Amino acid sequence: MAAEFTQGTDAWIAHAVAGALSGAVWIGAAGLAFGVATVWLGVATPVPRVLAAASLLLALPQVWLLLRVAIDRRLFDALAAGRQDQPDLAGLDAALLELGWMPAQRAGRPLPDRARGALRLVRASAALTVCQLALALLTVILR
Repeated sequence: MAAEFTQGTDAWIAHAVAGALSGAVWIGAAGLAFGVATVWLGVATPVPRVLAAASLLLALPQVWLLLRVAIDRRLFDALAAGRQDQPDLAGLDAALLELGWMPAQRAGRPLPDRARGALRLVRASAALTVCQLALALLTVILR
């Protein structure tokens, strides 16, 4: 019974994670917008330039996270659209190994472990966005 339950929930896990990753794209884009606003305000007004520099430094990992989120979203969409009883994790692992995007020791992980990894990307993107928002607000306050 437990194996049947796990197989039945894997597709729903994939759908839920794909939805969270879709939201993370918007979160990351908002973070980049806050970063651009901070840089623009930092250049156009006499506020400390360190705020603009910090914003640019935070934008670099934000762009990387946006790329990772976009890739993972497509992968989880494909897993969710696959056979409803068992997503093709072995096929996914083979493709990621072939591309060199995953070390061999990470192959064979169950879907819930993969979902937790993808959701860490969502949380990291949200944390960077909050930092970008704080820098933007600080820039507005100090100008």
